[in-house]
Amino acid sequence: MTQAGPRADDLLIRPARPDEAVALAAIEDAAAAQFARIGMDLGAAASDPAAIAARAAEGAVLAASLGGRLTGFAIVTVVDGNAHLAELDVAPDVQRRGIGRRLIEAVTDRARAAGRHRLTLTTFRDVPWNGPWYRRLGFTELAPAAQGPALRQIRQDEARRIDPLGPRIAMARPL
Repeated sequence: MTQAGPRADDLLIRPARPDEAVALAAIEDAAAAQFARIGMDLGAAASDPAAIAARAAEGAVLAASLGGRLTGFAIVTVVDGNAHLAELDVAPDVQRRGIGRRLIEAVTDRARAAGRHRLTLTTFRDVPWNGPWYRRLGFTELAPAAQGPALRQIRQDEARRIDPLGPRIAMARPL
């Protein structure tokens, strides 16, 4: 008899603990490895467990667990007065089960409760699980003139470090 795995409706999203940073970093690394399938090497963008732990201690990390196992996380900061999705990762073996969408919903709820009116992010424009996926969730591309100074600075930093791998964009959606 085959036993089914945990169902997506068993998903728990909660604030991450600093002691979970190594496990969350492993999820980030595994998710980044998926880019190799489309010829993009994100090896230089390896995760930083210490940075994740620090963000978790600040309350800026939401963790997703399914059946008691950590399966994804989101890091949210404040940029130009807006909630900003700095990172979103889901373990490859549980992708396409709504975990990323549920993390975005939880981020949105927290941002609204904190009085934020917009959620911003930066992402690869053409990678199917990046720009197109966020568009399906209601995000639209932000032209540089529509970006605040801190978001423009993030994009300028990415242009030097990450853009050579593929075009990146800033996106936003109202809350």
